Amino acid sequence: MKIVRRASPILEELRGGAITIGNFDGVHMGHRQILAELIGHARAINGPALVVTFDPHPRKVLFPAEAPRRLCHLHERLARIAACGVDGLFLLHFNHQLASLDPEQFVSMLHQRFAFRHIHIGYDFAFGKERSGHADQLRAIGDTMGFTVSEANAFEMRGAIVSSSRIRSAVEAADLDLAAELLGQRFSISGHVGRGDQRGRKLGFPTANLDLRDLVHPPAGIYAVRAHGREASWDGVAYLGFRPTFAGRTLVLETHMFDASPELYKTRLRVEFVRRVREDRAYKNGEALTRQIEKDCRDAREILRRAASEEQR
Repeated sequence: MKIVRRASPILEELRGGAITIGNFDGVHMGHRQILAELIGHARAINGPALVVTFDPHPRKVLFPAEAPRRLCHLHERLARIAACGVDGLFLLHFNHQLASLDPEQFVSMLHQRFAFRHIHIGYDFAFGKERSGHADQLRAIGDTMGFTVSEANAFEMRGAIVSSSRIRSAVEAADLDLAAELLGQRFSISGHVGRGDQRGRKLGFPTANLDLRDLVHPPAGIYAVRAHGREASWDGVAYLGFRPTFAGRTLVLETHMFDASPELYKTRLRVEFVRRVREDRAYKNGEALTRQIEKDCRDAREILRRAASEEQR
């Protein structure tokens, strides 16, 4: 998948095809359906399939206090879109200047660059200044500029529309099975491993620590997880919380890998949440905490064993 930005040179191989536009946070099952349909439309006109997306999220620029926590980092979003088989992606830096374009100006900017012949949109698509443009206006613009428009149906699972906001709610309620079903993969948090305070190592349970900034996350507690590095994966147990035993005030995600102590500092790690083991709580001392961690490890191992057995069926 070719990734281009506004300042990138025009690539002829990405012109004359079909495009879709959206945030695609999480690249969930509804997004995947839109991307599959996009590819179908592109192939029907013998042209490339192109995704137009934004960073940062528009609400983070226009309404910072209301900006949703992200389901994944930008690098994951791009990788998941690429895995769907599209030919190219136009990454637009979202700012107030872009937000000020009216619907026709916005579409004209894209059409001048990519000369697309078809645009495939989601069922709730809105575009341009103050989201004032909708499907009927897009079709009228297409009649003038020479492209056609198709609209995807809402994608439903378990009796409701699949959306990023629905998945955020599932994650925040620790309904990890529902989140995994709607995402098409288990919910995960990734990032570069940072330096912690070494408390886990002192207790005999070394951890890899990730920053949760701007990301949606489950409630505080202990989780059975699978951790994925660049070249290896490990079963493990993760603590997400404020470390009340030590009067902590910063939210942390600390992952202990079973049967391994890999050196992961400054490397990228993805922690896949399988199931919640228990809620967070404070302990009177380090010894009591150590006994509880030992039990958490046993419980997490059993959860992961059962999950692996279910996945093989």
